[in-house]
Amino acid sequence: MIQITTEVTTSAATRLDLGGEWELTWSAGPDDVPEAVRTAAIPAQVPGEVHTALLAAGLLADPDVGWGELAQRWVGHSHWVYRRRVQWAPTPGARTDLVADGLDTIADVYVNGRRIGVARDQHLAYRWRVDDALVPGDNLVEVRFASAWDAAREHEREHGPLPSPYDEPYPHVRKSAANFGWDWGPHYVTAGIWRDIRLETYVGRIDHVRPLVHLDPDHAVAHVTAHVRVDAPTGSDVRVDLIDPDGRPAGSAVGTVAGDEAAIVLRVDDPDLWWPVGLGAQPMYRLRVELDHAGTVLDSTAVRVGLRSVAVDETPDELGTRWALVVNGRTVRVRGYNWIPDDTLASRATPERVARRIDQAVAGNANLLRVWGGGHFATGEFLDACDERGVLVWHDFLFACAAYSEDDEMVELVTAEAEQAVARMSAHPSLVLWCGGNETVLGWHHWGWADQVGLRGWGARYYLDVLPGVLARLDPTRPYVPNSPWSGTVDRDPLVDTHGLSHLWDAWNERDYAHYRDHDPAFVAEMGWCGPPAWTTLGRVVVGETPGPDSPQTLHHLRAIDGVHKLTRGLQPHVPTPRSDADWHFATQVVQARAVSAGVEWLRSRERCGGAVVWQLNDCWPVISWSAVDSEGIEKPLWHALRRSFAPRLATVQPVSPGPTHDPTGDEGLVLVLVNDADAAWRPDVLIRRVGLDGREHARTRVRPDCPAGGLVRLAVDPAVGRPADPRAELLVVDADGVRTTWSYRPERETTAPRPERVVDVSVVDGALHVTVTAVTMLRDVCVSADRLAEPLGLEPPSLAVDDALVTLLPGESHVFRIIRRDGRAIPPDRAAALSTTLLDVSVRSFGEVTGSAGNSLCNEGTP
Repeated sequence: MIQITTEVTTSAATRLDLGGEWELTWSAGPDDVPEAVRTAAIPAQVPGEVHTALLAAGLLADPDVGWGELAQRWVGHSHWVYRRRVQWAPTPGARTDLVADGLDTIADVYVNGRRIGVARDQHLAYRWRVDDALVPGDNLVEVRFASAWDAAREHEREHGPLPSPYDEPYPHVRKSAANFGWDWGPHYVTAGIWRDIRLETYVGRIDHVRPLVHLDPDHAVAHVTAHVRVDAPTGSDVRVDLIDPDGRPAGSAVGTVAGDEAAIVLRVDDPDLWWPVGLGAQPMYRLRVELDHAGTVLDSTAVRVGLRSVAVDETPDELGTRWALVVNGRTVRVRGYNWIPDDTLASRATPERVARRIDQAVAGNANLLRVWGGGHFATGEFLDACDERGVLVWHDFLFACAAYSEDDEMVELVTAEAEQAVARMSAHPSLVLWCGGNETVLGWHHWGWADQVGLRGWGARYYLDVLPGVLARLDPTRPYVPNSPWSGTVDRDPLVDTHGLSHLWDAWNERDYAHYRDHDPAFVAEMGWCGPPAWTTLGRVVVGETPGPDSPQTLHHLRAIDGVHKLTRGLQPHVPTPRSDADWHFATQVVQARAVSAGVEWLRSRERCGGAVVWQLNDCWPVISWSAVDSEGIEKPLWHALRRSFAPRLATVQPVSPGPTHDPTGDEGLVLVLVNDADAAWRPDVLIRRVGLDGREHARTRVRPDCPAGGLVRLAVDPAVGRPADPRAELLVVDADGVRTTWSYRPERETTAPRPERVVDVSVVDGALHVTVTAVTMLRDVCVSADRLAEPLGLEPPSLAVDDALVTLLPGESHVFRIIRRDGRAIPPDRAAALSTTLLDVSVRSFGEVTGSAGNSLCNEGTP
């Protein structure tokens, strides 16, 4: 076992990192545990999980591949012991604590054979005094984990079952619900030291700093109240210095500790305000804090803080009440994604990987991420990245889709979780909303819980009392909503669109996506449509089979309830039954993109809707899911569609009245809606054309409307242009400032479109692969699958990215798809010759090709 190699000293307080290599051993479990595991002393990296240690040691096959998920369940039903040795020397007059920022989940902790503490909550940080258990010199630290699944089942037996959507006991233990399997994720019940662990030696220490910001109504003055929680001798002082974004002093004060906290107020005149992305800059102040006793600095720390105000607008309107976020006095129309754990094995979701996902959200024009309540509390690195990029964060407390026990032990754990999370995250300006949990009030209203729960509590105590109470004490500066969806009171049906937060799942679950237009909600916190990941992502885990609906392993990587049926129903209005697995894959990807894009653009065209948060940005394993970015980091066509639909400036064609009609041939017709979420006025040059599917133009008009900053303009489309003579043979094409949008009068299945034909030219220009597609006939939703071009270029599929997708081309038009390496390195010019006509046929697709063979001719390296 290795010794301590890292020592970080902060003034008089000393913190010794216990991360690195530990020894892991199996101690008990089911009969199917492999013999090699029962007897092994396994090197285990900390932070990490048992799963990651077994994978690194070659004692567990990749559970993402094939049927591997089913073969690893013994891991979550076993007991495990982590141990390491550490050198320690006592410091006169000081105490030493063992601090674990995250133990997953049921653990007893020993020092030199003496039990010094227990852990019962994955989401809590624990601190135990250990100087009386340590000895000078060599010491043994052990963390003994029991099975969280077994503990949950035992609580269920003792307290009675609680309703949830899955036959898993996850509501009975304070652990990530997603570890027990979800409709987009695998059943990996983890264990391990999953966050940092250390020894802290101190006379006095700073526990946390909570900087709470209040702006005067005119935003000319900010008041920063630094609440500094300490563990220190009586008579200690706290000094606070505020440094502005340019590195200049912005305020300083000293306060005396009363009890265990000092509250120090600093005034900032003419503050540099922090703004959401697209509305201004993200300046960050730095708050330096020192704990002093009798002239000696006992501890110090620093946090970054952004100065901004946040509120929720719930103004009554003709349907009920609006719901919109307001930052620095300005309404921010939300364009967001839900965020799930980026890997079921949390230690693999490194800060760099998480930052790449956030960058993908920003590049896709999103301005908010909602951290869903079935995962984990966000890390500091996640919030730092959002602070720096101006990404708003809505954060659920950790409840999801189930009834939860309200026994005394659970209430104590939940209260401690909330206190720690609120205190730790309070400095981050990106965090703008706390939410009590996900779909638990919905479950109470609609999922028949009452008979099963009886007179027991089901979680309402948390959402209506415990959590708002914690926020009132520790951070009253941020809005709180008790649940999502939420209609203003626990007694009102959360599915109504008239008040608060809506979840729109009827289109995916029951209907075609045109039915998104049945709704006129105040705000949408969830909506989505399922679709496959990149072909290579799915192909990697489908061993010996071709990805598709007839592949058992493909279906194993599809967790949506009735998923194949719903995917098929989504295709039926648009295309005949696909003829091949590749056609099915491409068609379902495009329908996913069209579905969510159609819903988002409808909602953005509605005056009362304060925003749309799509389910979901990311994946935690290779799966057919609602994500826009798959588990390999490859952007699906959905991401490209939403990059357009989330653009701060959007031109979208909509029917005049709500409803799912595809056939606006009556008196109401169509409107062009301009949405301007930017902070400057917009006057686009808009060309509107009605075009035959054979490419002939039937009518056109040009408009130059004015759209104010933060505004929305609706323009009736001239019936002479917008009303088709033959809706099965025509398309409305709108080009606004270089961005094209279209309106189909009929689904493709009902149209008379000609067989798609195109010419493809490939070349390498300035280190990027250029794939130029020229339309011989009209082409709808042209995509280039960059992942399928990687292998002949000598690269791994995730290493390539394409700049565009879902492009509609009229006959004679061309579009250049630019493919680059994600690492910034150049593609050699001679590599284009490796791309054959056959390969380009499967990599360059348009939507019409799933119904008929495309005519394709190839020019390579720009040569006929």
